[in-house]
Amino acid sequence: MNDLLRFVLHHVEDEWDRFLHEFVQFTPEAFIWQPDPNLHSIGWHVRHVIEWRYALVHVWIGGQPNEEKLCCLGWENDAQIGKLAANPGQWYEPKFTVQETVQFADRVRALTNPEIAALPPARFSEEIVFPWRPNRVLDEIFEETRHSALHRGQVRELKKLYARRQSLVGGS
Repeated sequence: MNDLLRFVLHHVEDEWDRFLHEFVQFTPEAFIWQPDPNLHSIGWHVRHVIEWRYALVHVWIGGQPNEEKLCCLGWENDAQIGKLAANPGQWYEPKFTVQETVQFADRVRALTNPEIAALPPARFSEEIVFPWRPNRVLDEIFEETRHSALHRGQVRELKKLYARRQSLVGGS
């Protein structure tokens, strides 16, 4: 693996570790709680990040077939996403447990890390069309790291809302 990929994978892994650390401590109720029926749960945000990494690295960049039930990709009405989604065009709120989600994350990590590490330098600047815009392969892998950090922040905010709700319910 060349130095650039080693650098990229280090940062991808660092963010992945931080992200996983954020959610493994949630109770089952907190993991699936929605502050409003039109807002996603912590579980959705977590599953979304994991599914997105799988779709991005394994399917779009790696060109491999989708072998997972992807239901939290977002972009529900996008045709490209619809080809991968188990629920094209539909809002979905998962009921996966924390443990099931950890197992899925571990499976995706074990699959995508070697795929990132094996990318030939000739592919770094290759442009791929994603639902949101065309981007170079290496840039999009960095985007995935930022994407994870964004959802990690959303998970933290939902955690605060849930704690506030619990203190109000418990204090009545």
